[in-house]
Amino acid sequence: MQHFVPPLLHEQQKLLDTKRHPFYRHAEVRFWLVRDGDGQPCGRISACVDRESLAFHRDDTGVFGHILADDAAVAHLLLEAAREFLRERGMRRMRGPIELSTNYTCGLQVGGFDIQPRIDIPQHPPELRGFVERDGLEKGKDLLCFEVRRDNIDMSRLERGNRVAQRRTKATIRNLDRRRWDEELERIHELYVQCWENNYAFAPMTRDEFFHVATGFRQIYVDGLCQIAEIDGQTVGFILGLPDINVGIRACDGRLFPFGFIRFLRAIRKTPRFRVLTLGVLPEYRGRGLDAFLITNHIQMSIPTGYSDAELSWVLEDNLAMIKPLQEMAATETIRLRLYEQAL
Repeated sequence: MQHFVPPLLHEQQKLLDTKRHPFYRHAEVRFWLVRDGDGQPCGRISACVDRESLAFHRDDTGVFGHILADDAAVAHLLLEAAREFLRERGMRRMRGPIELSTNYTCGLQVGGFDIQPRIDIPQHPPELRGFVERDGLEKGKDLLCFEVRRDNIDMSRLERGNRVAQRRTKATIRNLDRRRWDEELERIHELYVQCWENNYAFAPMTRDEFFHVATGFRQIYVDGLCQIAEIDGQTVGFILGLPDINVGIRACDGRLFPFGFIRFLRAIRKTPRFRVLTLGVLPEYRGRGLDAFLITNHIQMSIPTGYSDAELSWVLEDNLAMIKPLQEMAATETIRLRLYEQAL
């Protein structure tokens, strides 16, 4: 794959550490690896039952993830192992690929194979889609990645839109204050749970898990890439971006140690790209243009960082309230991911 970005091994090891990572305190996970006759890996998969998600949705749905397979036969073997694991634990439906939960990497790449993905966007060989669909899994929903280039944006129109949105919402937008990191995280975690509770495939994130993930983010976070919306002193929305460290991961081939971090740091200093990972507005404040207000302020307030190209991902394919303002800013779809489902 011409645009393949290897996993950052250091981070993968932390995510898969079932003894230390807080996710495993409320979930049961199994991992499988298939080897061919010569002992070489030819497929992998995971299956997960998340008790937090089950208690929240009451839908008896488990997930599979980490799927790769050399051919349809190996894919069938792996998917059947995941199905059996989930059936034994009372699940009636399987969804995926979701690596542990939707708070991490999820979706099967079905479009945009000619583009190097941004941080935490999965990659799969094109033929894997056929393997999965021939095994009886059906489309649940697509997840879309959009790219916005600052050069394509009419900044005067953006400023006019901001003034209108501010009058309509009465909101003020400010940068995250790194000096009050824990306090800011407390606010964002509360928002995170409330903003996405009705979203497709949403999995609640515990406070411990949220802070654990944020520790990793803090190492690469750049001031100016997170904004918080407030109305009458109440936090009502936020938007978070991170530099596209995939250019650094590719430069060091996924290995920071012992000396890969030098190539990693050199590469990320040169990238103009970042990814907007998440944007949320409290339900009672939606429909007022606050989401678009956050996006446009994010673009303006990120100018001092030096980044010019932003990917906003992922967006549910039926989230027209988000897609429309992106299209008005000349955003283009770059990569399409798909979540599949199957009754058990």
